[in-house]
Amino acid sequence: MSPMQPYDEIGESIEDYRLQSREFLEKSRRYLADDDLHQASEKGWGAAAWMVKAVATAQGWQYDKHEHFGEVLYQAGKLTGDDRLRILGEIANGRHGNFYQRKRFLHADNIGASLDEVAALLDLLEPLTER
Repeated sequence: MSPMQPYDEIGESIEDYRLQSREFLEKSRRYLADDDLHQASEKGWGAAAWMVKAVATAQGWQYDKHEHFGEVLYQAGKLTGDDRLRILGEIANGRHGNFYQRKRFLHADNIGASLDEVAALLDLLEPLTER
């Protein structure tokens, strides 16, 4: 930051959330390749949660609890008119639940497909992080 640029804490936070989101998605795919299905699922969920946090921050919406995840996606869907956000959000939220499942009930092909859906969710949400 040059001395002439004003410090933009909100903009910096949004960028941090977006970068963390993408990093978690990348890690989720590595965990999937290593057959660590619990971590693949959890990082997939984390990728979605961090992008939703970026959207909430950019839009001035509350997001400081797990329960706000769905509300932010609902508001984003209203803003964009894109119902895919709700559906993709439910898929991402389901990855979080996998963390509590026994491994024999987890399926790599299903988790891999859902990570593709999480990637689509991130791509749909990212434009809403612009201020």
